[in-house]
Amino acid sequence: MIRFTAAEEKYLKNVRDIYNDYVANTTVSFDVEPASIDKMRELTMHSDPRFCSYVILDDDRVIGYMMLSPFIKKHSCARTAEITIYLDGEFKAKGIGSQALEYLERKATEHGFHTLIAVVCTENERSISLFKRHHYQLKGILEQVAYKFDRYLDVAYMAKIL
Repeated sequence: MIRFTAAEEKYLKNVRDIYNDYVANTTVSFDVEPASIDKMRELTMHSDPRFCSYVILDDDRVIGYMMLSPFIKKHSCARTAEITIYLDGEFKAKGIGSQALEYLERKATEHGFHTLIAVVCTENERSISLFKRHHYQLKGILEQVAYKFDRYLDVAYMAKIL
């Protein structure tokens, strides 16, 4: 059974392992070096409780994580969050991404967010499709702003008003 729970220190190794698989093998993550536990703590544990992270569990196995992070760290953007979801590759295309997205949107509404932004490599067609199915609109593509695996990558910005 799939469930979501607040990210805690005890989950960081699993979260790091999931993330580092994306770092090493895909353009989903823009990082080029594997993340340490400290880096994952920095990415997922925020001092502002509105910006929250959750692990995705199948029974007691960590199969993914998701978070709401600051989009722009300026006071006037305090009602906007960046939304991120990472799933263990074995659990893709099973509807879990949609469940996670809907859960995060409910949490975002509870925390007073007005707008959610997804920042996605244009090669990540699966994520773009997920966000489109959930009524995120493509707001722009920045061409050749990332460089990984010896090539330039384009980045799509997708947004949803809650």
